[in-house]
Amino acid sequence: MAMPRTVSYLPYLFNKRAEFGVTKSILNKNSGVNEPHFVKQFSLHVYPQKRTLDMQYRALGTNYQNAITLVVRHTHRINDQLEVKYDGEKYRIINISSDDSANYQTYDFLTLQRIDGESGLNG
Repeated sequence: MAMPRTVSYLPYLFNKRAEFGVTKSILNKNSGVNEPHFVKQFSLHVYPQKRTLDMQYRALGTNYQNAITLVVRHTHRINDQLEVKYDGEKYRIINISSDDSANYQTYDFLTLQRIDGESGLNG
């Protein structure tokens, strides 16, 4: 039985890096106040997936309207509790489309939503 064909991406497309981690409260020694800081756990090369016009129209009025999609090589380290620092912005993972098939090269699609303000909520 033949393995199903999967989409293959050229290595040069993964030319950006994203940091994956969590936000922890760390004591500011100068003020004595706990402040939230992003603590990096690992980083990966990513490919920012472009949306087609059809995809943009379908996303209007949904949680995915202002979301971005990053493609990464498949890894079990990614979960929806992590935050992502990408291109100078901080994002939360709202969807993981993971390919854990037995194929040689598989990819995960991460749908991210930017975290606005100090509360971490999107308005």
